[in-house]
Amino acid sequence: MFSSWRRGLLLLILLLFLAPTGSAFADVRILLYHRVGDSRYPSTNVDSETFRLQMSYLADEGYEVISTRMLEEHLINGAKIPERAAVIQFDDGFLSVYENAYPILKEFGYPFAIFIPTGALDKKYGDYMSWEMVKELAGEGVEFGAHGREHLRLGIPEASETSEEYSARILSELGGSMERFRALDLEPRWIAYPYGEYNKEVLKTARELGYRIGFAQDPGAVPAGGDYFMVPRFAIVGSVSDMATFKERVGYEPLPLSSMQPSPGILEGGKAASFGATLKSPENYGGGVNLFVSELGRVDADVNFEDGVVTAPGAALKRRMDRVLISVRNKKTGRFALASWVLMNR
Repeated sequence: MFSSWRRGLLLLILLLFLAPTGSAFADVRILLYHRVGDSRYPSTNVDSETFRLQMSYLADEGYEVISTRMLEEHLINGAKIPERAAVIQFDDGFLSVYENAYPILKEFGYPFAIFIPTGALDKKYGDYMSWEMVKELAGEGVEFGAHGREHLRLGIPEASETSEEYSARILSELGGSMERFRALDLEPRWIAYPYGEYNKEVLKTARELGYRIGFAQDPGAVPAGGDYFMVPRFAIVGSVSDMATFKERVGYEPLPLSSMQPSPGILEGGKAASFGATLKSPENYGGGVNLFVSELGRVDADVNFEDGVVTAPGAALKRRMDRVLISVRNKKTGRFALASWVLMNR
């Protein structure tokens, strides 16, 4: 299909055989889209012209767009990838990806992956791609991953669920989509959690089922040594799909953390004793520290750059889901590094 994709495939083969493990970690960000050129759904859409401008920006600024398979080899096996790399992904498999995004990506020769909620295609929902379209794109080199079976919220149990029923629902959602993929001769290597919701049990189930990577919707570039089942992605949708925000997000560096408070996942009682994290390499950073909690906005934080500890007062949270975001300036590059994680409040 794309000559650049063929070059990318050859490059991947070479990487698998030639690249040593433990090679330098690249500066890579994942750009997550949902709909393109579908103004009926403004909160999950980016208009086609803006999408084209964003793809052009990546080329103009020297970013190399790589496949999700190459990202996997980099994360898990240490294969080398370009130093400034971007990965393009779509959640949900909406028809507008096939009709509007695909022709633009084909123009640029960019690889991309689509994460499919298999039940939506089985039921032939009108706003989604068909399995025939999936097979067509797969034949052209497009990658596919699982996005659950029925696209259910998995972050916390339903009020009426027992722990056994909740575990069974997680297994059915993640395992059912994997089985459907295999029935269609598609290899389900990756899972993108529906609605970006996850917790320890969701991550554990994804690992045990044999997925290689789990993708979240937590903003941030991909950090070295991070959890393969909490891989962050920048959502380019709705109010955060404009070019100014796109350039800002693409410009963030990864921020590796050794601990997070509260820990990602379920926050019992919705009460956080504190918010914060410990930076893995505090000597690289200085000044410009920001801590945000999505429900609270910016929270005043203290930072000790000697031990890398960032702390802020806790609070009671009321939303079903919140995210904690920390950004800090890299002393050498002058750019901000960003990390975030999800809290499911119960």
